[in-house]
Amino acid sequence: MRLLIVGASGGTGRLLVGQALDAGHEVTAFVRDPSRLPLTHASLRLVIGDVMRPGSIDPAVAGHDAVLCTLGAKPEGADAPRGQPGVPVCSVGTRHLIDAMNRAGVRRLIVESSAPCGESAVYGRWPAPWIVRTVLREVMADKEIQEAAVRSSGLDWTIIRPVKMTDGPRTGRVQVGAGVRWGITSKVSRADVAAVILQATAAPETIGAALTVTQGGAVEGAGPTR
Repeated sequence: MRLLIVGASGGTGRLLVGQALDAGHEVTAFVRDPSRLPLTHASLRLVIGDVMRPGSIDPAVAGHDAVLCTLGAKPEGADAPRGQPGVPVCSVGTRHLIDAMNRAGVRRLIVESSAPCGESAVYGRWPAPWIVRTVLREVMADKEIQEAAVRSSGLDWTIIRPVKMTDGPRTGRVQVGAGVRWGITSKVSRADVAAVILQATAAPETIGAALTVTQGGAVEGAGPTR
């Protein structure tokens, strides 16, 4: 597949780029600073741009089979290099990305969000949802708006909601589903999250689903648990 990875130089994005290349995909990495992705590969193309500047997105989106969005979750105003204080990057940037996809006719979108957004809060063991929403108030508000934009986009979307992420290795032992239980000690490696995102790309049963991801038993795909 021809994949566009947005946020390719971030913690999850870098791993996703590597896994996608290893799996034989053609990858376009959309980055603001190419020095943060020091990787060369015959099937890798770097495009410099910024989701907060819509004019740079359209040339990157056209011609791809799917877009994988792993924008970082920094609070409003915390991303000083971008020079846009007070602008929520995930929600605004994702809206720009959706608009570009609609113009280009690209339908498949997978977005990395976060627990406890949306209904995943219902499955969080107290007090985990309250703590995350309180400590990361601005981040979670941005993610909620981002998810709403994805749901109303008209695209073939999937939302991936990891719990607290670590820099541990890929284990292949995860729980993935709309009703996965999680708590304050729940965690999952970014490498495993990247693998779930990549699996979802080619899993039509995940279209229209918002899936929580946490460390757990071995799961063969990225479809909802039953």
